[in-house]
Amino acid sequence: MQSNVPVYKLHSFPRHEPEALFYMTRLEKLVQEFKGIDKPHSHTFYLVMWIGTGGGTHTIDFKTYNLAPNQLYFLTPGQVHSWQLSPDIQGYNLFLEANFFRSRFGNRLQQYPFFHSHQHQPLLEVSDQKGLFQDLFSYAFQEYENRRLNRSEVFLSYIHIILETANRLYSQQLTETDTHLYDRIRQYEDLLEKHFLTTREVGAYAEKMNLTPNYLNHICKKVLSKTASQLLHERQVIEAQRLLTHTTQSIKEIGFLLGFDDPSYFVRFFKKQTGSTPADFRQQLLNNR
Repeated sequence: MQSNVPVYKLHSFPRHEPEALFYMTRLEKLVQEFKGIDKPHSHTFYLVMWIGTGGGTHTIDFKTYNLAPNQLYFLTPGQVHSWQLSPDIQGYNLFLEANFFRSRFGNRLQQYPFFHSHQHQPLLEVSDQKGLFQDLFSYAFQEYENRRLNRSEVFLSYIHIILETANRLYSQQLTETDTHLYDRIRQYEDLLEKHFLTTREVGAYAEKMNLTPNYLNHICKKVLSKTASQLLHERQVIEAQRLLTHTTQSIKEIGFLLGFDDPSYFVRFFKKQTGSTPADFRQQLLNNR
């Protein structure tokens, strides 16, 4: 499958150590050293980005966010992102492979609401604890740069503290809906991620969750103000956008991969969900390069 946008691995980055499952750099230095890093691309690893000063825009999976000081961004492997940064931008980029975190903390990465979710924002606005996060990233970077004894273990501890502290703040900013309902939404998202290419009936997901379709729909409406079908359609659209961006597959081939036997039906579906046809979406990507 030919790719139209880069998919970066850790060894793609300047001065990455070949055996290391982690990498950290100052954002402003990365922009200077890695030409084209601002263009659409994806990663095979997790990313945490801290914005200390500056502004601009950050587009993640085709949604654009306004950059501002004291923001945290979280990216999951496979997500497409790009940015436009102001000249005074300063911050940190922290990259890690799943196995690096899993070696000590098991499946914890999968449980953070800002990772592996298409409904929760990949963004945390930090206000009360901005000094703490600035210090954590600064100390983590010192540990990364200095390469002292047991460096990887200490660096992993900093990553864990950053993610757990972010999770506490992120959870506080969610609405006060029953936590159990959020868990159900996350369960539904996990199932969608695994089966959306082959299972296109909400009832089948509800059955896997030991729920009725009506109750699954009720949960989605209460927590997200969306129907269960909308979540399924949104996941299909994101995959279509990724394929239109990443590959040279024809629109017919992409529609077939997503379960649309009739290409014209896929075009109508995509336009209804996004406001543009697949061909227009792909052409706009080419125009922006």
